[in-house]
This record gives sequence, structure tokens and C-alpha cells, in this order.
Amino acid sequence: MLLFALSFTFHGFGQAPNPTEGGGDKRERIQAAKVAFIASRLNLNTSQAQQFWPVFNEFEAAKKKIKKQMKQLRIDNIMMDGSDDQLKTDIKKFFSLRQEELDLEKSYSDKFLKAISPKQLVDYYRCEKEFTRILLKKLKERRGGRNWDKDKKDPEDE
Repeated sequence: MLLFALSFTFHGFGQAPNPTEGGGDKRERIQAAKVAFIASRLNLNTSQAQQFWPVFNEFEAAKKKIKKQMKQLRIDNIMMDGSDDQLKTDIKKFFSLRQEELDLEKSYSDKFLKAISPKQLVDYYRCEKEFTRILLKKLKERRGGRNWDKDKKDPEDE
């Protein structure tokens, strides 16, 4: 049943966007599919689920803030017209954000372990990667393979 639901969610990625809809609807569908995918893999009991999902939601929100800052930093410097000092500052900021992201993952792993077992936590990390791969594969299919360098390896494989 879950695969059936996921197939509709992923099928929706291939549909032409509705001009009256914002990008938020697509993000919500992706997030819902991610939650369903993780839920199907972790086999949480009721007690674990009650503890896991609030921590998961906090983690996702904190991670989203960091990713937004990283994205903004990249967009702001795409023209590379800043001074060397400014570019050095931006490089340091980028690495600082990456460290912040790592620190966040470390602190939340402890919080997750209060709700789920170590095996389930490893399964959660695997689910995250697998979901990303599936999403990228669907995006590639949607684009018909455009903008995909077939000579390059998938960065997740390295």
C-alpha cells in the first residue's frame, strides 16, 4: 500500500506544474513522501513513533535553515565579482555552515537515540540517502536525461 501511495507521489513530479500553484505544494508532497518512506522502513512502535517524529521535525527544520543559508551564500557569489577578501570570508562562512550542519547531525543523533535503537538510527540514515537517490532518479527521468553528464559519477557513490 505504501508503494502504491509513493508511486502516486513520485508520479506527480512528472506532471506539468500548475501556474497557480507555488513551489510549496511540491515541497510538501516531497516531504510527505519522505516521511512515508522513512516510516515504512523504520518499523517504529507506538512509543518510538511518539518520540521520534517530533525530534525528526525539529531536525528537518534546523537542517533546512542551514541549507537555506548555504544556498544563499552560493547564489550571492555566483558571479565571483567580489574582492579576494570578500571571497575568503565567504569561503570561511561556507565551511562554518558545513560544520554547523555536522554539529547539528551529531547533537540530533543523541536525541534520536533516546527514541529509537542504534540499528534504527543507521536505517534512518540509509533511508535518507536512498530517498534522495530515488528523488534524483525521478527528476532525471522527468527531465529526460537532460543536463546530466553521463561520464560523471553520482556524487553519492563517491
